[in-house]
Amino acid sequence: MDRATLVQKMAWQLQPSWHFRGAADAEEWSVKDTVKALQTLLLADGGAFLQQTLSLVAQRTVHLDTLEQLVITLFQEGAVQRVWRAQSTLSDGTVYTFGIIAARAPGTSHVITQNDFRYLQQLHACQSQYCVQPYADGTPAAGIAAFSVEWLDSHKELVFEVVRGGGVFFVNASGHHRLFSPGMSRRIWRRVISMLWSYPGLCGVNIQAGDFIGQFQDHPEDAGDFNLKLTTARDIRPNPEPITQIQDLLGYGITASGYLSDGHTPFDREMQEAVFMPRMQAILQRRFRDRAHSLAQHQWTLFKQGAFARQEDWLRDDYILATYDHLHAELAAEPAWRETRQRWLAYAEAVQSGAAAPSWWFPAPDIPRVLDRLTRHHNFA
Repeated sequence: MDRATLVQKMAWQLQPSWHFRGAADAEEWSVKDTVKALQTLLLADGGAFLQQTLSLVAQRTVHLDTLEQLVITLFQEGAVQRVWRAQSTLSDGTVYTFGIIAARAPGTSHVITQNDFRYLQQLHACQSQYCVQPYADGTPAAGIAAFSVEWLDSHKELVFEVVRGGGVFFVNASGHHRLFSPGMSRRIWRRVISMLWSYPGLCGVNIQAGDFIGQFQDHPEDAGDFNLKLTTARDIRPNPEPITQIQDLLGYGITASGYLSDGHTPFDREMQEAVFMPRMQAILQRRFRDRAHSLAQHQWTLFKQGAFARQEDWLRDDYILATYDHLHAELAAEPAWRETRQRWLAYAEAVQSGAAAPSWWFPAPDIPRVLDRLTRHHNFA
């Protein structure tokens, strides 16, 4: 397809993103500049990037002369990347969608986006069921780091909301907002950690940055099955030991009580209101401004009811049980639990000897007690 014809088939939708983000980097590319760069990418070499992407999406060879329309929508503004949703319609009426991830600025954003594509390729080759599929690298043609990726309309961004119920998961998608119960949030945590065990060496996971998307059944509310996908891969270290993996995984855990900790020791479960309120209100002020005080009061009520402590206790259990889930996929129940115990006890010993970093929310001395309780409660051998 010639360049002029392909340009005529493209339509750009640049409505403001529903995602809030901070002040722009002085060096970042404007949306207009990014559109120019992406259009250059889509037109380069006779549309090679576009044809490669469509062929991967369709799982067959797609010729560009069958393309009727390509609508590219600015979907999300992130701190590091812009996310675009591309919908193609072919002459036979078939519709295919894919995403385009583009860096916001030269420098760090550019490097992160380049690494994102490379590392996602590694993860997808390792365990394709747990992450989105990267399609084509467009960086050389675009002039900015950009790549195409699997798009799942049925999946929505998943984040952990710390201002509700002592901490619960939340679907953060315009028109599809959904707050999960503490019970369902436990199931999600356990699935997330089990999945991450499948990607040894993956670093820098951020639950709050939309690293996961999920597909959830509407009914029953907390009993239905769900599917999660990892959407990004910031960094990978080679061949980590299980102790290092546990150390990394513990760093990804988020609790409402984390805002009350000094980042080194567990929070004070007997904290007084005079200490709690200014800390919590100062944190909530950044997001909620005028609502910060009333939300902090609600959090204080939850704190007094034990919701913060309960959520932290649950997370300790679920991290260990997620390790078992991961191992049990390959091993019988008894050896899977035995290996789970060995990994967590080895981590606890490494922390106490100074060979591994401690977790502020799961102190190493508590690990043997939690393991023993779970062994009894679940009748593990």
